[in-house]
Amino acid sequence: MVSEISVAALVPYAPVTTPSQRFRIEQWIPFLAARDIKVRVLPFAGPVLTCLMQSPGHFLRKASLAAAAVARQTHRIAFGRLGDVVLVHRAAALLGPPVLERLLTLRGRPLVFDFDDAIFLPHETETNRRLAWLKFPAKTGTICRLSAHVVVGNAYLAEYARRFNPRVTIVPSSIDTDRYQPLPVTRADGRMVVGWMGSSTSQSYLEMFAGMLREVAALPNVEIRVVSNRRPDLPGVPVVWRPWSAATEVEDIASFDVGIMPMPDTQWALGKCALKALQYMAMGVATVASAVGANREVIEHGRNGLLASTHAEWVASLRTLAANPELRARLGHAGRVTVETRYSMRSSAAAFAEVVHSVVERTRP
Repeated sequence: MVSEISVAALVPYAPVTTPSQRFRIEQWIPFLAARDIKVRVLPFAGPVLTCLMQSPGHFLRKASLAAAAVARQTHRIAFGRLGDVVLVHRAAALLGPPVLERLLTLRGRPLVFDFDDAIFLPHETETNRRLAWLKFPAKTGTICRLSAHVVVGNAYLAEYARRFNPRVTIVPSSIDTDRYQPLPVTRADGRMVVGWMGSSTSQSYLEMFAGMLREVAALPNVEIRVVSNRRPDLPGVPVVWRPWSAATEVEDIASFDVGIMPMPDTQWALGKCALKALQYMAMGVATVASAVGANREVIEHGRNGLLASTHAEWVASLRTLAANPELRARLGHAGRVTVETRYSMRSSAAAFAEVVHSVVERTRP
């Protein structure tokens, strides 16, 4: 076993802004430091560009800031102190071909490539439709090939990565179970709060299910609550919206009686790592999720949550939970146990630490 290891983590966005890197790289840092793996986070986008990327318009401003970010990242990689290992989360740059990853290999630094979405598929959002062509999703395979090791969030992503690299490890997206602790919630009025938490990009999935939510909202004593960084577009659905904050997300989830994770059955959705469901479950909140991808790995229907595939199944599941507080409590408790035993931050960080040590032992002279 080697002594202290330094890791330069190239991440797309400013810290504490994006679920992908927050619940993977960023939350692992203290745990890794205690095991002599020191991580420096080097974001491609600064706070201003990170914020703009989640908003429509501002095309020229985005282009200007992105060009500056490319120049800054190129200088870091060409001349900066990179450490023993370079971790690339999703890509070294938000746009363009894998030029920076090739430059890293020229500097002789072993790459660990981490991703938790189907980033090898074309995918665009309303906010950045005009820039989608710059993402070069096909570069994902090249980065896999260039890497000393690939770390992915689920089996679907692992199957893709193994086409290009035999050294692939599944490290699930995980929850800090010390921070995420169930909190008691009492409601004298008998309401059931059906909650959703997420980013502006993933909110498009929720909005696809507006018809289902209209029907659920019409049930007696049911409130639909959304916590996100933009107001949801849900015509005809009475919604209580709260702005998302990293400082309050635990308390916001604790205010839910039921957490939902609706998704379409698409190739992109197959790459999702059930993080939203895991957040709810860690807080002891009964969870209903679409029967898609990693959700089926995390949730055992009727034991630690419910899975739904159709409009009718969604409505029936939420109607049943509205009428049965005891079932909500049982599913919530079982969900918490699932996260503690299989998806805790400590277990995922330990698995990642093993990958880093193995890469260093293979590549150090």
